[in-house]
Amino acid sequence: MVVAGAGGHALEVLDLFLGIGKFASLYFFDEINAQVPDIYGKYRVIHHTEELQRIFSLDPEFSLGVGSPFVRERLFGIFCAYGGKYFPLRSLSSNVHCTVQGDFDALSYSNVGRESKIGLGALINVRAVLHDHCILGEFVEVGPGAILMENVQVGEYSRIGAGAVILPGIHLGRQVTIGAGAVVTKNVSDKCTVKGIPAKN
Repeated sequence: MVVAGAGGHALEVLDLFLGIGKFASLYFFDEINAQVPDIYGKYRVIHHTEELQRIFSLDPEFSLGVGSPFVRERLFGIFCAYGGKYFPLRSLSSNVHCTVQGDFDALSYSNVGRESKIGLGALINVRAVLHDHCILGEFVEVGPGAILMENVQVGEYSRIGAGAVILPGIHLGRQVTIGAGAVVTKNVSDKCTVKGIPAKN
């Protein structure tokens, strides 16, 4: 298993894997900072994409250990091109209803309600809550403790800050950024950033 990333979010992913106790061999990937040492002196950090093909020939699974939507998508593409197969993360403490559709990450104590549809590579962070019938686009990032009420729709590559609340039926466009702690009471257009209570541009 290769984890895309070697920073703070990647360490959360490592903790999740250690809790599951499933993976004997874990590698981390950081192509930007060649000075990043092996994690805890035990888990090797790879710095060159050429090494991925060799590792994936033995174990093709990878997970995403970064939060930024566009970085997640870029690394997803690179890893797939080298023969990797995405492994969606599910913390043992997460609650993802059996009717939920999609391949995405659900971290510790997160909750995804009935008949929600979650796009490829989306990240539902620690203690985030999605109520029933939510729809998220690809590579959306839902921050820690954020709450999406029933029937919320979020366009691809959007970022919802920690502790934000999106009221029922709200539609967020593509590449939207919601500030931490914001309360969103109106629809938000593509590529807009809103913050505050109620959230405004």
